Amino acid sequence: MFLGGVLGVGVAAACGALAVRFPDLGLVQMSESVFGLALGRLVGLTFAAYGTAILAIASRQFVLAISIAFLQVTPTGVVSGVFYALVVYAAYLGIEPIARVSMVFFAVAVVSLVALVGLALPVSVPGRLLPVLGQGPGPILLGAVSAGSYTGEVIIMLAVLKYLRSKKGVARALATGVGIGTTVMALSTAFGVMMLGTRGIARVTFPAVETARMVGVGEFLERGEIIFLVLWFTIAITKLAAVFYASVSSTADVLGLRDYRPLVLPYGVLTLTLSLIPENIVESFVTLDYFRRYAVYYSVALPLALLAGALWRGKGAAHEDGPSPGQS
Repeated sequence: MFLGGVLGVGVAAACGALAVRFPDLGLVQMSESVFGLALGRLVGLTFAAYGTAILAIASRQFVLAISIAFLQVTPTGVVSGVFYALVVYAAYLGIEPIARVSMVFFAVAVVSLVALVGLALPVSVPGRLLPVLGQGPGPILLGAVSAGSYTGEVIIMLAVLKYLRSKKGVARALATGVGIGTTVMALSTAFGVMMLGTRGIARVTFPAVETARMVGVGEFLERGEIIFLVLWFTIAITKLAAVFYASVSSTADVLGLRDYRPLVLPYGVLTLTLSLIPENIVESFVTLDYFRRYAVYYSVALPLALLAGALWRGKGAAHEDGPSPGQS
């Protein structure tokens, strides 16, 4: 897990370097400046497709976890519709409201995580984490690639970094976010193993939900998964709203539109429809497995290719006195 975090930190460093070189440009404008108009817009389309895949897959996983654990009699389409209504509305308001809400939700997420960890400690068995490297380095490296598919999603920020007033410390801020996300995933995995065991965690559909169900405070708080639901809901809404905004605004840049808002509703319908394509949970997990297996290469290749192209062609603020080509 932490090796995947290291990979994400590398992606964050590359994104920070790009933000410094192109302080006033989004991802599409960066690509046009480095690769030319046609190829740059093609790169922008791949970026929008990447964000669309994250939206469809992640929202489906979230909705299934909520439906299976808490809303068994409610059609998943209804739950998905409510979820997407919130995401679309947040994206329509713009990136600043999303950022401000995330600052509030971050405190909620931290408090929920601390509460879950505190409640889980008495019923966890640390010995189940042993032996370390029991199956050799191979599975650990494969796990790092899988974790890297999540931490590498920090490239989504390339679409919104142009709105920051100062680009100093961008790489450090992104790396800090990756570190926090990696820590949360590592804690979730570790406590899942300590409480369910390696065989138990492999049998359940959503290990984090099952882990949360095992914690409580006597007869006062017997449904610890409610705390987990608060944590997961706040993180899912803010993350997917930011991904939605980055994808739809990049699509608008590719199409040459001044305002992305006319695309919000049709794009929301598209991503909602894609999220409903898997007919059952098995198909959903198969799709997730393919995405985790291959998405990491895109998240690493995109910022490295942009940075290498900018260095080779001398593009960016370090070599240009005026605005970079493609700046809107």
